[in-house]
Amino acid sequence: MFFMKKGEKILSFVKQEKELIEDYRRKLHDVKRSDEVGDVFIEFALRFLEKVLEDFDAADYTEDISFDPEKEEYTLSERLKERIGEDLLKKSDLPAILQRFCETAAHRWKQLKANEEKTDFFKRPGHEVGRE
Repeated sequence: MFFMKKGEKILSFVKQEKELIEDYRRKLHDVKRSDEVGDVFIEFALRFLEKVLEDFDAADYTEDISFDPEKEEYTLSERLKERIGEDLLKKSDLPAILQRFCETAAHRWKQLKANEEKTDFFKRPGHEVGRE
């Protein structure tokens, strides 16, 4: 958490977030396995950064974001933090937007995990369910 001095401007990237959010939600909804959720989060976090940063190539940074759905957290590598810059990390809504993306993905991950556990619980080995 950071505190701003009175009158200090905060940069906002809500416009860029809104450009991606529908596709992001759709893609998360289409994911069928919990282990695919992190890939979608990372893909869209990088697409967001491409919209925000000049000359940013997402392909160069695919290994620089990690996603922890259980803690609803993401982590940026030092290299990526340096590329984004301290100003944007401290004086913009960029971290909050990435956190919202993260929480949405974590929610989907938890849904899928719950469904996978129920499915595993109700499957009996050697018994296939046939259609009538």
